[in-house]
Amino acid sequence: MEEKQINKFLRRRFSGVGWTLLVYFGILNLMVIVAVAADMLGQMMLSLAAGGGVFWDPDSLLNNAWGYIAAIVVGAVILHGWKGGEFFCDLLGKRQSMTAGVFAALLSLCIGAQLLNSLWIGLLETLLNGFGLSALETLDSVSGDADSFSMFLYMGFLAPISEEILFRGVVLETLRPYGKRFAVFGSAVLFGLFHGNLLQTPYAFLVGLALGYVTVEYAFLWAVVLHVFNNLVLADLLTRLTQNLPLPVQNLVYGVIFGGFALAALVILLVKRREIQAYRRSEWMDRRCLKCFFTNSGVLALIALMAANMISLLLL
Repeated sequence: MEEKQINKFLRRRFSGVGWTLLVYFGILNLMVIVAVAADMLGQMMLSLAAGGGVFWDPDSLLNNAWGYIAAIVVGAVILHGWKGGEFFCDLLGKRQSMTAGVFAALLSLCIGAQLLNSLWIGLLETLLNGFGLSALETLDSVSGDADSFSMFLYMGFLAPISEEILFRGVVLETLRPYGKRFAVFGSAVLFGLFHGNLLQTPYAFLVGLALGYVTVEYAFLWAVVLHVFNNLVLADLLTRLTQNLPLPVQNLVYGVIFGGFALAALVILLVKRREIQAYRRSEWMDRRCLKCFFTNSGVLALIALMAANMISLLLL
């Protein structure tokens, strides 16, 4: 097969991944719009019936996650019809047994990446402030607090499970025939981009590398466990446990937890550096695959959409 034919085949193969994510992104946003509109209509009718005029609660609208949940259900039905039930059964396969030491190391790397990302947030915010812009409000708008049952259910459980099925299931398994390292890297790139936020994308990429590694070397379910732990414990429960503490005490708690795990991650990387290098060299990442991955229509369209989303969040 000639070089041009190979490149054409690879671009066509990788393009489907980008378009799949775009379709899901469209379903997600459509369902959210429908759920928020229904919530606004319900609140408006209740306020009119009470004789208080047109009124709705902005906080209630922001914490309405039923649209996200509906999108997950619709996406699961479409995926089942597309891939079949065997796809979900195959995800439950195990490659090698997870040990407590490996799990603790991966957990340390994921949590330590948050401290690294906080440095990125501080640097980016400083640069944007010089142009009269701020990125911190965009982080609040996309993360939010799990103040409602639907948001708690979505952020703590359904979002990490659905994202793992999408990125470590559909995306990674589509790329895997072209190399494990390439599949882990490519799925992590798209996972980071899909968050559509300058503050979250770098962190999501780093965590995506760890989750992809867990999937290809151990089991998909361990990636789900790590993802749920990150969202449920670190992003929700820890906030709930510390929200009534004085700010200096909150900072101390977060500093000890994230700083401790970051230090542990650094030690692990130093101690295991030879094993990491050996793993990195164990499989060659084909540059042709990388080139076709970033130059196909689906991935380029996804990059363009997410870049526009990042810019709009800053300017609006």
